[in-house]
Amino acid sequence: MINSALEIKQLSWPYLEWDEQGRATLSNSRIPVAHLIQEKQTHGWSPEEIHLQYPHLSLAQIHSALSYYYTNIEKINQEISQNQQIIETQKKYLQNQGTGLASAEFLAKLQQK
Repeated sequence: MINSALEIKQLSWPYLEWDEQGRATLSNSRIPVAHLIQEKQTHGWSPEEIHLQYPHLSLAQIHSALSYYYTNIEKINQEISQNQQIIETQKKYLQNQGTGLASAEFLAKLQQK
């Protein structure tokens, strides 16, 4: 007998796990579904191309992540958006500190290479 929403998720997507915040990750990895979807969207990768980039993930795991995404598009898109906001906040903080990818020191080191 199914006792919880988590058990229903585990039956529907057996290759996924959920963290304390309810975010889906691929089983036996620390890769969030949202990250995998963002990679797919950014690069236009097919499941097979994702597998080439992440050979430790099985195609079953990848298809399970895609299935979860298409069932929970709004939730995953919101997670991706929140992640992007965090990244932008951190970039601005680093720029204000004079560090990060836009710092003069970093750019000078790039030109030396």
